[in-house]
Amino acid sequence: MTVAEIPVQYMERTRHYYRALGYDSDYVWASFDDVPFTTPAKSSSDLRIALITTASPPDFDGVKRVWSGLVSPPPKKLFTDNVAWDKESTHTNDPGSFLPIEAAFGLVGEGALVGLTRHFHGVPTEYSQRKTNTEDAPEILARVQEDGADAAILCPLCPVCHQTVSLVARHLEANGIPTVIIGSALDVVEHCGVPRFYFTDFPLGNPCGHPWRPDMQRDILRQALTLFDTAKTPRTTVNAPFAWKEEGSEWRPRYGRVTPENRERLLQLGHERRLRQARAKQVVEERRQNG
Repeated sequence: MTVAEIPVQYMERTRHYYRALGYDSDYVWASFDDVPFTTPAKSSSDLRIALITTASPPDFDGVKRVWSGLVSPPPKKLFTDNVAWDKESTHTNDPGSFLPIEAAFGLVGEGALVGLTRHFHGVPTEYSQRKTNTEDAPEILARVQEDGADAAILCPLCPVCHQTVSLVARHLEANGIPTVIIGSALDVVEHCGVPRFYFTDFPLGNPCGHPWRPDMQRDILRQALTLFDTAKTPRTTVNAPFAWKEEGSEWRPRYGRVTPENRERLLQLGHERRLRQARAKQVVEERRQNG
């Protein structure tokens, strides 16, 4: 593997980026020694799958919450601007590139999958691991169980999205729902520790395949499903045999880069971000005091 082919180290790059924004303390990423693991009761072709995304509904009002949508018809658009996928190297105009509903329907037609649950589910990306663990993951579990899912596939977009779905996957597994994560931030997922991970070495935002490439999206989902059959122990990672073709490896250094030319702009962005965060906290506190 050449230097250009080494997976992006998103935790390290995020640390440098937030230092450039003016944050003094580094974010502490989730990490666990023990990983829960549930063996599926059926073969992969007999599973009814729940899909879980970190995208938001198209009418997103700015309030982070667990939400659900119908898989039929598949959504034509979801809101993703609020999470930090690689907006310079790709786009999320094709929901199939991060929420493989139509790919799943194609596999149902082939007999490789029984079907999807009636709903897919959205989990908000949170820096707060406590909130994900104590509020959002239990809510996802309740919705997945209500829909009668045999297993779940989770598809994150941004670095922290990968941590969020890793925590959700751990909670589902601990409560009897086997999972596979399809994602592109290898370091974040493996640092946390999950049962099954299908790694697609693509720019963040398209873990399930190139936009407008239903053939690739279907192949990726097909291969990810086999982990339910082949993974015998937790921390099983499989590398997808696909490469991001359009620009070779040129996308790798772009994401979250810090250069002498953009340091001043990043510092200003960080200042504006902290002001917004302070205002948001003030609004929450005022609402609490006013009942």
